[in-house]
Amino acid sequence: MDLIRKFSTDKLHTEYGLDGIRTFPWPGVTPPFGGGYCIVRPGDDTLAHVNSPSDEDEMFIAVQGQAEVILDGVSHAISQGDVVMIPRGMDHFVRNSSDAPFHFYTIWWSSEDVAKYQAAEAQARSAAPDLVLPELVAR
Repeated sequence: MDLIRKFSTDKLHTEYGLDGIRTFPWPGVTPPFGGGYCIVRPGDDTLAHVNSPSDEDEMFIAVQGQAEVILDGVSHAISQGDVVMIPRGMDHFVRNSSDAPFHFYTIWWSSEDVAKYQAAEAQARSAAPDLVLPELVAR
């Protein structure tokens, strides 16, 4: 299993009004969450949306630059190192009014995905209680 995936702008694709790379799928790893590295171009807004499924929460971690995150119509300035929690059902988008790209990492999860992960882990442990799962060794 690959333990490091090198970043390349050639791998970026446009989604939700930004350039990004989804972290998963990753062969051999089955986490209870999704994630992606995102870049909002200068002067751009990402797509305003409410997450789906309806029980999905999301978190942004600002990596580089400055932007605004608009949560249910309220603007909040964010910059490198800031963390934004987006509870389920909250309309949100990112606005980059600066002259430099804004980079952030996003993580999302739903109750259903977490429950499926926990059930699979419990089943794997009961089938082979003395084995350590390969996904956990890589952590």
